[in-house]
Amino acid sequence: MAHRYDHHDRGHDWKGPRRRRFFRSGELHLVLLALLADQPRHGYDLMSELEILFGPGYSPSPGSIYPALSAMEEEGLIRADQQGDRKDYVLTEVGRTALVQRSRLVAAIEARTGVRLAGGSLEGALERLVARVRAVAGSVDGEAAERVLDEAGRQIEGLAQREAPA
Repeated sequence: MAHRYDHHDRGHDWKGPRRRRFFRSGELHLVLLALLADQPRHGYDLMSELEILFGPGYSPSPGSIYPALSAMEEEGLIRADQQGDRKDYVLTEVGRTALVQRSRLVAAIEARTGVRLAGGSLEGALERLVARVRAVAGSVDGEAAERVLDEAGRQIEGLAQREAPA
C-alpha cells in the first residue's frame, strides 16, 4: 500500500522536482570558517566567493549566509567588525580552533565538491585563483588578463628567489 507521502521518496513534491541541499548539515559553517581563515570578509564578499567556488551547483542567498554568520558570531567562532556601512567578519581563536578540530570534515567537503578550501597552502591558493579566473573568463579582455597573470607569476618567482636559501 502506498503512503500518501511516497511522492517525496521519488524526489518530487507537489510543486515539482525537489531541490537538494548543496551543503549537508553544518557544512556551510565550516566552509565559511575556512574562507574567513584566509582573510576577513563581508557578507557579500563571502556570497561572491561561494558562488565562484561552488557555482553553478550552488547559489548562495542572503537568507542562508547571514543567519549562518549570526549563529557563528553567537557561538564565538567569528566576530563582526563594523567598517563604515558594512560588517567585516573575522575568525576568532575559538573559530580557528574549531576549524582545526574539524579539519577532517573540511577535507570531506573538499573531496565531495572538488573545491579546495583549506587556506595556508600555495596549492589551495592557486586552485582558488583558477576558479575565480574561470568564473569571469568570458567577460574580461583575455589579453589584459593574461598580462595580469604573467605579472603575478613574475612576482611569485621574485618571492621564490628572495626566499631561497643562500
